[in-house]
Amino acid sequence: MTRAKSGKSRYTRCGSCGNPALQIGKPFLIGLIAALVVSMAFVMVFALVFVVMKSIVSSAVIPLSVVSLMLGCFAGGWICGSVSRQRGLFYGLAIGLAVFLGAWIIGIAMGEDTFSITVAVKLIVLLLAGGCGGWLGSNRVKPKRR
Repeated sequence: MTRAKSGKSRYTRCGSCGNPALQIGKPFLIGLIAALVVSMAFVMVFALVFVVMKSIVSSAVIPLSVVSLMLGCFAGGWICGSVSRQRGLFYGLAIGLAVFLGAWIIGIAMGEDTFSITVAVKLIVLLLAGGCGGWLGSNRVKPKRR
């Protein structure tokens, strides 16, 4: 006796395969890449503003870098939440934590303090920005097609 073929391919896309690692990883990676791209875009804009002004205030560099990371985390969380359409707060917090860890490791490699009050403030701000972006991205109303 031979089996009849069901017509379904045994090769499926990652969204329908049921593998939780692939279902979690895809929105996270898309959001993380978006967060890094948006952060770099804002860093470039701030650098252009400093060049045009021809005067660099050294005390403004750190807050503007935190603002660019915060906006990147918000955008990455928003995109991650929009792609996943569920667990947006979790994904946004994960994006914020990943961006913070990357910035913190780079800071340690450059010889800065390992942990201080400013590092704790960066962690809280990036987690809040990523979490808010993810929550808003997953809860936004999808427009109806006519």
